[in-house]
Amino acid sequence: TPEKVLAQVEKYNQIDPSGHLYGAIIASVREYIEFKKKGRYAEYHLAYAVHYIADLSQPLHHTLYEDFNRQYHSKMDGIVNDEVLDNLDKIKVYPIEIKTEQDLAKEIARIANLSMVLGYKLEDEGRLLTREETYIQLSHSASLMKAVLGYLGN
Repeated sequence: TPEKVLAQVEKYNQIDPSGHLYGAIIASVREYIEFKKKGRYAEYHLAYAVHYIADLSQPLHHTLYEDFNRQYHSKMDGIVNDEVLDNLDKIKVYPIEIKTEQDLAKEIARIANLSMVLGYKLEDEGRLLTREETYIQLSHSASLMKAVLGYLGN
């Protein structure tokens, strides 16, 4: 839920064995805004936001780290690595509007839930993502990243 996403923000840059990917997106965006206001190098925090937003669409980043996840996690992360730059047209950016942190938390929760459902489906079926599913997942992250850049005025 958006509330759970916002509750994780305070865990940013802390060791947390249960993870805090969702809150880290918001925290890194906040840090970007704060550093930029102070005239400091803010892009470092934006790079973290990009990383976390990419992780958001990885299905196994939302499931328990048990046998299936341990066995397939690295393979799942790299399904289209060798071809993605030649297939950017397969990443479909759709409109997302973010005007507030609450909007961002809502979108993070939405994509996380889509990814989690897919992750458990893959586990139930004992398979990796298809290339088509991978590009759909990449589309979620690309769409959110575009919306975040709009929110930040970039």
